[in-house]
Amino acid sequence: MTESLHLEVSNLIFEEAEYLDQKNWSEWLKLYSDQCIFWAPAWINESVYTSNPDEELNLLYLKGKQHLVDRVFRIETGDSFASLPMDRTSHLISNIRILKKEANFIYVNANWMVHSYGVRGSQTRGGYYQFILEDLNQSLKISQKKIIMIDDKLVGPIDIFHL
Repeated sequence: MTESLHLEVSNLIFEEAEYLDQKNWSEWLKLYSDQCIFWAPAWINESVYTSNPDEELNLLYLKGKQHLVDRVFRIETGDSFASLPMDRTSHLISNIRILKKEANFIYVNANWMVHSYGVRGSQTRGGYYQFILEDLNQSLKISQKKIIMIDDKLVGPIDIFHL
């Protein structure tokens, strides 16, 4: 993989984290393709997490950009228990690795940690991301963001900006 591709991929991932921390929903949504998947599987046991989001339990599963738009609408209108009141967050992303590039798709792994603070106190959660990025007319879009949390016990609600 070229250094310029790694820089472009890293910038996209960092930009997404920044938009989440700023609650800049309109710019955040622009980073996703129309057929995107935003998925946080649940843990089955200590070493296996769910693998079929349509048939198994998930922490969060939004299929298609319209579901992201709907989620943002619920956050902005105060119709989301997990977002009331809105926590402040800081996303830290590291170890961005391009695994492979096939046709118009780029497969990327990264580590993450999110510190959040709100009325429920402070929380730090972490794990790793598995991205599938799509090159659409010389513009990278997030086709899939799979969020693996290392925590198997959650305290408090989670929403798209907590991950």
